[in-house]
Amino acid sequence: MNLDDLRRHIPVTARMNYLNIGWAGPSPTPVTEAIQLRLEQESSGGPASPGVVESRKETDRIAKEAAALLINTSPDEILLTDSTTGGINVVISGLPWEQGDELVTCDLENPAILIPSYYLQRTHGVIVKVLRFTPDEPHSAILSAIEDALSDRTRLVFLSHIQYSSGLRMPAAAIGALLKEKGIRFLLDGAQAVGQIPVDAGETSCDFYAFPGQKWLMGPSGTGALYIRREVIPDLEPMKVGFHSVSKFDLEAGFEVETELIERFSAGSASAPLREGFIESVKFVRDVGIPEIAQHGLKLASQLITSLSHVPRVRVLSPTDGPGRSSLVSFTLDGVDNETAANRLWDAHKIVVRHVRYPDGIRASLAPFNTEDEVEQLVEAVRGFTASI
Repeated sequence: MNLDDLRRHIPVTARMNYLNIGWAGPSPTPVTEAIQLRLEQESSGGPASPGVVESRKETDRIAKEAAALLINTSPDEILLTDSTTGGINVVISGLPWEQGDELVTCDLENPAILIPSYYLQRTHGVIVKVLRFTPDEPHSAILSAIEDALSDRTRLVFLSHIQYSSGLRMPAAAIGALLKEKGIRFLLDGAQAVGQIPVDAGETSCDFYAFPGQKWLMGPSGTGALYIRREVIPDLEPMKVGFHSVSKFDLEAGFEVETELIERFSAGSASAPLREGFIESVKFVRDVGIPEIAQHGLKLASQLITSLSHVPRVRVLSPTDGPGRSSLVSFTLDGVDNETAANRLWDAHKIVVRHVRYPDGIRASLAPFNTEDEVEQLVEAVRGFTASI
C-alpha cells in the first residue's frame, strides 16, 4: 500500500495535520466499517441468539490470533483486554506481593505505570525504586542502572518498551536477558511499540507484555491484549473473578479454581463490534507492513530532528541517533510554555501534537500516514511561534 492509498483510507488526513497517533490513532475506514457491520448484525440477528453467540466466540478466537501474531507468541498466552492499563493491572494485582518486596521502574514512565506501582507501595508495602533517566539515556547507562538497582528482594521490573514521553526505545532484550538470569519477573508496556516497530515477546524474555488497540494499531478504544508467558499463568491470581475463573461450578459442590488457562482473568463480556474493529486494525497495519512503518517513521523523525536543529530556542529531547531512536520526537521551546505552544499549533495551524510533562515538552508521533510536507508544516509553525515571542 503506497502512502497516497494509505491516506485515502484515513479521512482525518484530509482535514488536519495529525501527529498524535501515540495518544490515539485515527481508525481507517475498514476498521470503522467492520465495527458498524457487526453492530448491524447483532441488531438484526439478536445479540444473544445462538448463531450470534457462536460468532462472538469465533470473533474472540480470531482476535487472540491477531494479537498473538503482532508479538510472535501463541494465542493461548494472550488475554484480550480493554486497554494497556487493564492488562497491567491483571499483572500488578495478581502477583503474590509481600511487604518489603521491590519493584523497579523509571521516571520517564506514563502514569499508567507509575500510579499502579505506587498503589502497591501503599497497599502492600512494596518498595518502588524509580530510576532517573535522561530523555535520551544511552542503552549502556540504562542497563547499568537497572543492574545496580536489583537486589534479592526485587520481584518485578516494570518499563515501557518505548517511552511515551521522549520516544526513547529501551534495550528490552538486554534487560530481559539480565532479569531472566536472576529469576526476576519482567513486565513491558508496549503501548508505543506494537504497531510502530516489530515486536517479539520471546526475544525480550519478558514474562508479561501489555498493549492497546487504539494507538499505533489505529483500532478502537476499549481494545487491547496482554501476553502472559505460559509458565507463569498459574503464578497470578485474578483481581476480578467470574465464570471463566473456575473450571467447574454448581450449587451443591461449589467450584474448582481454574489455574492453567489464561481465560481465568476474563471476568465478563466484551464488545464484539470493538473486537471486530481490533481484528481489522491488525490486518490493516500488517498489510501496510510493520517493518515499513518503522522505517518510514524513523525517516520522518530524522527529518524533524534535523529541521528543528535550525530553529532558534528549540531543543530536541529525544534520542537523535543510535538504537534508542523511535518515531516519537519530543522537543522543548526554551522560555516558552510548551502546553500553550501545543494548543496554539492546533488553534492556528490545525496541527495535532501532544504536550508531555516529564520531560516538559511537545511530542510529535510520526505515523505511517504522515508525510514529509506535514513534518515541514510543523517546523515552520514552530519557527513562527518562537519568532513571535
